[in-house]
Amino acid sequence: MQKRITLILSLSLLLLACSEEQKKAPIKKIIQKVAPKKTDIEPIVKPDLINNDNVTEKLLAYGEENPETILDIYTTYGKLRVKLYKDTPLHRANFVMLAKKGFFKGSVFTRAVQHFIAQGGGTSRKEQVEVKKGIGSYTIPNEIKRNRTHKRGTLGAARSYLSNPDKRSDPYAFYFVEGMKYKKELLKHYEMQNNYTYNQKQIDYYTKNPGAAHIDGEHTVFGEIISGYNVVPKITVVETDSREWPRTDIFIDSVVVIK
Repeated sequence: MQKRITLILSLSLLLLACSEEQKKAPIKKIIQKVAPKKTDIEPIVKPDLINNDNVTEKLLAYGEENPETILDIYTTYGKLRVKLYKDTPLHRANFVMLAKKGFFKGSVFTRAVQHFIAQGGGTSRKEQVEVKKGIGSYTIPNEIKRNRTHKRGTLGAARSYLSNPDKRSDPYAFYFVEGMKYKKELLKHYEMQNNYTYNQKQIDYYTKNPGAAHIDGEHTVFGEIISGYNVVPKITVVETDSREWPRTDIFIDSVVVIK
């Protein structure tokens, strides 16, 4: 009898232990993994900017679609009408492009030198900086030609003289020539200084008419004033600071492409 009771108690304790073990056993949960929903992400489109590697291709292509050569330039001192040369296609296309994009609007003349030039375009005002961001950072291969000299009223491209052996042009800065007459002795001096030879046609012109002979062969001449030249000497006589920058702003209100 005693053995029977002991056996029953042992079985009861064993069942209780098993029950406790079952309670302690972790409950496994089945978690269904849900794949994230695909969202349509628009690709980032980088602006197709001009740089020194693609500048020729870009400007020639733009020039084919925009063949205009006549533009009106409205300034504080009046209107000039200019004609751009077709044989300087890169500079012509670039100037037309800047005009159509409104780059010149609200810019100022940055240099005024009597009997030399009135220079404009290359300002860093907020409006111009914003337009530049959408165009690019580049210089233009020179299109210097013997038949395109710095006669009075011509339109030329400014450039840096530092680390620029190829005489590439600043795309955003230009100048109008006022100039002066030259004696033959002075022309010979500039021939030696610039390693440049004036032909007889140039000598005949510069000894009788105003121009900027000493920068022939150094800058690209890509157009000329066909009306309104009287605006230029009004600019070149203004008071300037030590950098030849006019003390009072002379604005380019707009540049309008005519035909």
